[in-house]
Amino acid sequence: MWRNGADGYGLVSIALHWTIALGTLGLVALGAWMVGLTYYDSWYNESLALHKAFGIAVLVLAAARFGWRLADRSPGFDPAVKAWERAAATAMHWTLNAAIVLLPVTGYLISTSEGAGIDMFGAFELPALFEITERTRELAIDIHFYLAYGLVALVAGHAGAALKHHFVDRGSTLRRMLVPRPPSRRRGRSAKWSGFRPRNSSQNDRT
Repeated sequence: MWRNGADGYGLVSIALHWTIALGTLGLVALGAWMVGLTYYDSWYNESLALHKAFGIAVLVLAAARFGWRLADRSPGFDPAVKAWERAAATAMHWTLNAAIVLLPVTGYLISTSEGAGIDMFGAFELPALFEITERTRELAIDIHFYLAYGLVALVAGHAGAALKHHFVDRGSTLRRMLVPRPPSRRRGRSAKWSGFRPRNSSQNDRT
């Protein structure tokens, strides 16, 4: 249930996938809303602090997801998925993962460019680790801005492909990321058991 199986994802992979997805989209929505605020709005400083803290939290979850994928191998593609769709899905996943990492990294560089740390929900402060120039800061701002809206387009394409496989192709791609599957039994044990039964049945047939 917790780990991935041969034909489906486990609870940990599913939880990390949806938490990161919803967290990233929420951050993009919060960032778009913050653009319309002025310095005198009551939520200006609070929303900015939350945006920074949740951005770091998503980065930590993304790192945890990468680590989990190394420890718990993902199941293969649904057999119904065509070769070109597998190649497109692989490219999409790598691009999405890169964007999910680069978005909070550029946000961190912007937030700490003046030497101030990031308040993590009042629990502790994440210090500024790098000194960057004003030109680098402006580049980070541009990347952060365009990457946020580019990520929305990537997520829309990713979701559209999953829905197409589910409703048009009648595949199990979306279902596997919604319902955790228990790991499959070991082949050696099942083969031994299946090999034992025919010998018994053949002996019974002779008696």
